[in-house]
Amino acid sequence: MHLFALPGNAKFSNKYMILFILPVIFENLMLGLLGVVDTFMVSSLGEVAVAGVGLVNRIDNFAKQFFIALGMGGSIVLAQYIGAKNKENARRSLENNIIIVTLIGIFVMLVMMIFKSQILRLLYGNAQKDVLEKSFGYFSVTALSYPFTALYYACNAQFRVMGRNKIPFVGSACMMAINLVLKYIFIYVLKMDVEGAALSTLIAMAIVGFVLLFNLKSKKNMIHIPALHSVKFSPKMSWKIMRISVPNGIEQGMFQLGALLIAGLVSGLGTSAIAADQIARNISVFVHCAGSGFAALIMTVVGQCMGARDIDGAKFYTKHILKLDFAFTSCAVIVFLILLKPLVSIFNVSADAKAQAISIMILYSTASAILYPLSFAVPSALRGAGDTRFVMVVASLSMFLFRIGAAYIFVHTFKLGVMGTWVAMVSDWVVRTVIFAVRFKNEKWTHNKVI
Repeated sequence: MHLFALPGNAKFSNKYMILFILPVIFENLMLGLLGVVDTFMVSSLGEVAVAGVGLVNRIDNFAKQFFIALGMGGSIVLAQYIGAKNKENARRSLENNIIIVTLIGIFVMLVMMIFKSQILRLLYGNAQKDVLEKSFGYFSVTALSYPFTALYYACNAQFRVMGRNKIPFVGSACMMAINLVLKYIFIYVLKMDVEGAALSTLIAMAIVGFVLLFNLKSKKNMIHIPALHSVKFSPKMSWKIMRISVPNGIEQGMFQLGALLIAGLVSGLGTSAIAADQIARNISVFVHCAGSGFAALIMTVVGQCMGARDIDGAKFYTKHILKLDFAFTSCAVIVFLILLKPLVSIFNVSADAKAQAISIMILYSTASAILYPLSFAVPSALRGAGDTRFVMVVASLSMFLFRIGAAYIFVHTFKLGVMGTWVAMVSDWVVRTVIFAVRFKNEKWTHNKVI
């Protein structure tokens, strides 16, 4: 345990960090379980339904990750104001971040609804006709949930920065319960097919999104909104937020765009490949349930340190949290590999799809234990310091050159099938790890000024 020891005057104790990370881990596990049960229920409608929903889930994930990135970007400003002990500006940043992300959610919804047919045909035009029909029905409903999804993740980001991780955890549990109950009713009782699966998500996100918004009024929060009707849009504060959140959002947007392009590549490999890819993506959250939580922790801690201009503290805690991240991720990978075959066996898909999913996840989990913390936690530390533009450029270039470019080479030249897209992803992780480690070591990130 000496490896994880902290000095007696540490601003952030191991207890604080564990209490921060545990609700995030449990929340990720719940969301992973939701994805598994969701796919299991949809699989009762057949492999074509799984494939059709899987294609749309790539688009939904694009939107979700974009909203998460925008919310996290704004929360960096909040974290730095908290570190600087400036509560008035912290409150303004919280209010304006909620406004910005929600308005963007509405805009994305309108774009997706107006151009949904063109988007599906552009991305998945080479998919089978029956798979595309399922995709269209599912996407027609899920696109309506984007404003509520944006609100949900924007609120979550603010609560985490304030150290109230129990609120997002409880919110996710409620969202999961509502979603699954309604999904069962819509699919098995009312026989609503894939549209029923999408409608349950829409209703659950809407309910929990508004509940989280009203919880921001609570005086138990370090920073709270006095009254929703008193929220004011501040151009100056919004500009500060946008300078951080937009590069963060663009980075995730480009990342998810790359995922969509790869999904288009996978869609031409057959129904079994699509189903295997969908299963792998649903259960992969169990591997990095700790990693994504540590990324949120490291961004919050570094943000508060930089707000207080404690650069040595930012460097120290980055290294300390990385050690914790490696330990948790390694344990998660070992447990996951033990449970992998029983987990995949519950899905109602072909034996070929199951075999491909198992092979994919052996590669993914092994690479995660070695590369995931450095590839994702370190850039989160840089984001916490406001170094979002550098992270955006590197992540975007690496994704397009290695994840997408290599995917086409591995699939078409080396004939690796769907596995080739996952091998390409690992090559992207290697490049990210090297560049972000060099950036952290040369300390140029310490020169950024957010507030």
